[in-house]
Amino acid sequence: MERGTSTLLAGIAGALTFPALALGLALPLWLSLLVAGGVFGGLVLALRPSGFGLNLNAMMEAQSDTVRGLLADGGAALTRIKRIAPAIKDPAMKASVLALAATSDQILAHVQGDTARAMAVRRYLTFYLPNAASIAEGWQTIEASAGSPPERKQQARDVMNALNEAAAKYAGEADAPELSELDLSLKVVKDSLKADLEKTV
Repeated sequence: MERGTSTLLAGIAGALTFPALALGLALPLWLSLLVAGGVFGGLVLALRPSGFGLNLNAMMEAQSDTVRGLLADGGAALTRIKRIAPAIKDPAMKASVLALAATSDQILAHVQGDTARAMAVRRYLTFYLPNAASIAEGWQTIEASAGSPPERKQQARDVMNALNEAAAKYAGEADAPELSELDLSLKVVKDSLKADLEKTV
């Protein structure tokens, strides 16, 4: 924020604070003036573009860097999955890996340039998707090894199926992150109501 704009906003806030305290709360004039001056000075510091203030441009740039990093991590893992999927011989496992790749494509498309959506699927892009790539690559090693135990194959199938479920969940959060906030709000209110109702019983 430019210096002139921040000073203007701070001045307006200070000017509104003085009559609100002096007339609205009936505080002494000297105290109202002191508080209004503090509001003005505090906002000037908070809104200045450098120093101790909030550098809004730097914050936005940091968020953009975070989103770019998330997309890079997720994109690299997805590239690994797409490269290995055609080489998988087992039909069921191949279908599962391809389904995961398709859902991940949707997730990446949804979060392009949207900080809120990208942060909603951060764990998926940085943890689940890279591990899914490792499992897909590991499956090719399993198929190439004649002596691989059935338990390992089944475990790999189970984990890949669970990853597909996680991908579907995160796809929904990427499509509408506000719904996750709604779910959280509903849970908090429900728990609060339950606690209050139990007190009255």
